[in-house]
Amino acid sequence: MLSRAVLLAGVRQAGQIVLLVALAVRLVVFFHEGLRGRLERRLNYRRFDPALAVGLLALVVSGWVVTLFYVPSRSMQPTLEVFDGIAVNRLAYHFRKPQINEVVVFALPQDRPGGGRDLVKRVVGCGGDVLRLQRGVLYRNDVAGFGGPADPRLDFPNHKVAPGFLFVMGDNRSNSVDSRVFGEVSEKWLYGPVLCRYWPPSRWGWVR
Repeated sequence: MLSRAVLLAGVRQAGQIVLLVALAVRLVVFFHEGLRGRLERRLNYRRFDPALAVGLLALVVSGWVVTLFYVPSRSMQPTLEVFDGIAVNRLAYHFRKPQINEVVVFALPQDRPGGGRDLVKRVVGCGGDVLRLQRGVLYRNDVAGFGGPADPRLDFPNHKVAPGFLFVMGDNRSNSVDSRVFGEVSEKWLYGPVLCRYWPPSRWGWVR
């Protein structure tokens, strides 16, 4: 039986395919003189095609402005639950750097532990930061108490984040595969910061 996560991913991909096919048909009609001529005579078809314009705008928005993802695991509880639908700002990091405490979505490469998929985590360290987890408390540049709670058994010594990379962790730190396991995350792997949760509707809201 297919999981809800697989079904959500399939619906998103199917929707994009349907949109692409519909746009392709509209483009053929729009640029084919004979078809357009017959449509203009029979259906009062206009040179400006509103459906085509809306479709192209939706494709641009879904691919390059805001993209929808789902949460694949419990690692971000209680901020995000499994199968929550989230909207990601695809433009943000073209104009600025990732910021501490942002929730981000990124593509983890296949050669990393648990790689080959999109993950949702929180940025706890940027390039140049020194981090350590001591007795369940996360220290960033020797400032204690940053971020959420952690299991004291998961301590790690001082770690300096390389330039152009991020150290990410799940809010549910005792049940999260994150930079403690797969290492630092390149800024080049990022899709963008999470804007909001759109699903389920009863818990719609901004993600902080």
